[in-house]
Amino acid sequence: MIRGSVAEYLKKTPVIFPLAAVFHCLWLVWLIWSDRREPFPDEVWLQVLWMVLFTLCWVWAAGMSKKGAAGYILLTVADVVIYLLARNHLVAVTAVFPIFPVDVLMSMALLFYFGKLS
Repeated sequence: MIRGSVAEYLKKTPVIFPLAAVFHCLWLVWLIWSDRREPFPDEVWLQVLWMVLFTLCWVWAAGMSKKGAAGYILLTVADVVIYLLARNHLVAVTAVFPIFPVDVLMSMALLFYFGKLS
């Protein structure tokens, strides 16, 4: 059953979408691993939470969901706004800036692909 759903997921998406989903998952694992010694209710774990949201939205968008794509794009816009408004503040640097340039490029890919489908 799982193999069938994975095969269907891979067939209906362009190859870059599942690869980007793997990239997001690996980056999330790396963030969790690098922050494993930090106390849990700390601002460093906001970056992990932010990356969890990005990863879930990307996996949802990679399943050809326009809602998932919209969520990813909105998260990217929020990330850019927070970074630009609070770029001299420690929270913006440590908590909200996981993969900012990559998020913008992937959002542009989503906009291009879903715009082409409409």
